[in-house]
Amino acid sequence: MMPVVNGVMLSVSSSLAASIVAKVTVATALALIGARLARQSRAALRHALLAAAFGVMLALPIASIVAPPVRIAAPIVTQDRTVLPGLAGAIDAIPPISPAEAGGPVTPTIPRASMLSPSALLLAGWIIGATLSLLPMMMGLWQVRSLRRLGLPWPHGQSLVERLALEAGIHRRVEVLLHEALPGPMTCGVVHPAIVLSQDAQTWDGEDLTRAMVHELEHVRRGDWVIHCLARAACAVYWFHPLVWIAWRQLALEAERSCDDAVLGRWEATAYADQLVGLARRLSLSKGSSARPAAKSPLLAMANRADLATRVGAVLNGRQRRGRAGTVPVALACAAAAVLVITMSPLRMVAAPQSASQTASHSSPAAAMPEFDAVSVKLIDPNMQGSHSHENNDPGRLTMTGTMHMFIVRAYGITSGQLGGEPDWFKNHLYSIEAVSSARASLDQMMLMLRGVLAGRFQLKLRQEDRDLPVYALEVAAGGPKFKELKPGEVPRDEPAPPEIFSRSFTSMEELMNALNGVNGGRLTVDRTVVDRTHLTGQYNIQLRTEIETQTDGFGSRTLQFPNLFHDMQSELGLKLVPDRVSMPYFVVEHAAAPTPN
Repeated sequence: MMPVVNGVMLSVSSSLAASIVAKVTVATALALIGARLARQSRAALRHALLAAAFGVMLALPIASIVAPPVRIAAPIVTQDRTVLPGLAGAIDAIPPISPAEAGGPVTPTIPRASMLSPSALLLAGWIIGATLSLLPMMMGLWQVRSLRRLGLPWPHGQSLVERLALEAGIHRRVEVLLHEALPGPMTCGVVHPAIVLSQDAQTWDGEDLTRAMVHELEHVRRGDWVIHCLARAACAVYWFHPLVWIAWRQLALEAERSCDDAVLGRWEATAYADQLVGLARRLSLSKGSSARPAAKSPLLAMANRADLATRVGAVLNGRQRRGRAGTVPVALACAAAAVLVITMSPLRMVAAPQSASQTASHSSPAAAMPEFDAVSVKLIDPNMQGSHSHENNDPGRLTMTGTMHMFIVRAYGITSGQLGGEPDWFKNHLYSIEAVSSARASLDQMMLMLRGVLAGRFQLKLRQEDRDLPVYALEVAAGGPKFKELKPGEVPRDEPAPPEIFSRSFTSMEELMNALNGVNGGRLTVDRTVVDRTHLTGQYNIQLRTEIETQTDGFGSRTLQFPNLFHDMQSELGLKLVPDRVSMPYFVVEHAAAPTPN
């Protein structure tokens, strides 16, 4: 079993991240399919569909966090590729802690908080990728700011744009600038938009200049600058997702084609196609010359060489529908995006319960659940004198006496607080399980086979949920730890203690955590899981001494209580147990039946 940082957090964060990526994949795929199906429709309509998809991408993470989760079951596979029957979640996501009722020698591992978890590595990788993806956009914005600051006003172009803007229904001022470092037209700005052209635009033919201005003004009217900047930010968030980058490329292309359609509403297609080819030629010559390189912008220029063939082909396609998208299609696209966010944001992928029959049908023979050769389950009279919970296992034999509750927490390595929805007989009926395997099996393998017994003989089915459960965080108290680090070869010795005193030596925080979470018939903290936040990773001479109180239940089972543990931990070891709440896997019993004794 793979541990998780502080026992619990990896499954929750991974589930949320995986769910968001799955939702984004669905939304992006739907937008790309819709754009493909609408390829003979207006470019503005396809652009609206893709822009709505990017809006969904940006809204989904926030909505998924704040929305109450609705979980979708998905089968989980363990490291040995075996789907565990009756288990509602990944065992890898459960801290391997034994309960008080287990009664047997258990050596689970509670990971140290200082260890770097897979989730931390993934988060670091995502941050690095997002930062590198944002750099070109930030550089482009800085270049645009420089262009606007150093650009020269062009009165002739300004008067032309003011006239064309009124015809296009644009009632705000659009500034026109000239800059020597820019070989082609470019639009920028949100509140105060501007069209920046190269210096040689002053020598352009009148119709060429007018067509270029109409194209750029259409960008202003449509708000392409802010749409594309937000879409580029979404690409940085999902920099690892190929469909997102495909959608970005298509979005930029459809924006240019939409503006091309505005030009074609007033001029012949062949003349405009010639202008696009000529402008692309000037861009190519500018890049290949030794002159000052052209500035770059996060918004595509009017003629981009990479998409030139597609745009010219669309310009010359007489059967292509053109024009604006219209209010109703845009409103429908926005409504569809809102519906996707509302319906998908609560969905969260979790592990699905798998019955024994489902396991057999979905697993290959090589990956089948290990099983005992023979199993005997008997109901024990609770009034039988001397009956008590116990466990005795040899390499090929498992003998356990206890309640169904104890069997579950023992088999799945969870705590009593992580199990709920139990019928009364889970804690009131005492059973004896004797199982034999012809092959030698380790303790972990025995617990795997015990899960199969619970699923088969008790018809156990569990459902996993993520809940905020109470824990104790083990931290270093003020003044630091009061135990010394071991020298090479040094071994701590247990000091004799009276029966009413618990006394034990530990050489590492791992051993101490094992004792705190369940060892030899009792949990030192009794009621909560303990997570390690000490960041102590060495070998130490840790001597824990604290008072013991013994209680017995109705079956004669001994339960150890440690009334002064919190005080003794801090006074003797310099460690403190701080109450906290942590999101952990929580298991609910969906079905179980009393077995037929044999």
